[in-house]
Amino acid sequence: MNDYSQNITILRSLVEKVAGHKMQTSNDFIYLCGSIQGRLNITLGVSTLKRIWGYVDGVCKPRNSTLDILSQYVGYADWETFVCDFCGSEEARSSQVLWSKSIKSIDIPEGAEFEITWNPGRRLLLRHLDKDRFLVLESEKSKIKVGDKFHCDRFILLQPLNLFNLEREGYDPCDFIVGNKGGLMTISLLDSH
Repeated sequence: MNDYSQNITILRSLVEKVAGHKMQTSNDFIYLCGSIQGRLNITLGVSTLKRIWGYVDGVCKPRNSTLDILSQYVGYADWETFVCDFCGSEEARSSQVLWSKSIKSIDIPEGAEFEITWNPGRRLLLRHLDKDRFLVLESEKSKIKVGDKFHCDRFILLQPLNLFNLEREGYDPCDFIVGNKGGLMTISLLDSH
């Protein structure tokens, strides 16, 4: 990921922290618009925010004026100040783990079930089979199907997920990427019974 994309990811993460909401549903973006309006007395469109978070398809590079508003929302004068003062700081570099929480496959107990989500509204329920191999138990709004199996050595929050040797009955194994825009939004290990 280039510095520009990484800086956008950091800004999105800080906006969510200030708003106290993860941007996962249309209502979350409506809430964020209201929060920005209330804090700055500036209106940003819901569709603009959805594009920045990768919730909907659209222009990948936001306008600087939009980034200025989001930077002001998290306490900086503008986008350039945010990038110079925060993204280049040692705090931002040493805190990357906060924005890139990851789970290694070897740390997930065999047989454990867990859920991953990404925008817009996509969800998989997975079972860890062994080592780095997983089975899809449930799938919502995704091209990945129930019964698919794949290999993955790590799940990283806010990063796209690479599924290697995706196996589906009747098809040759292939590689597949989910969460191309904005990466995984949640990684949740479910309580085992």
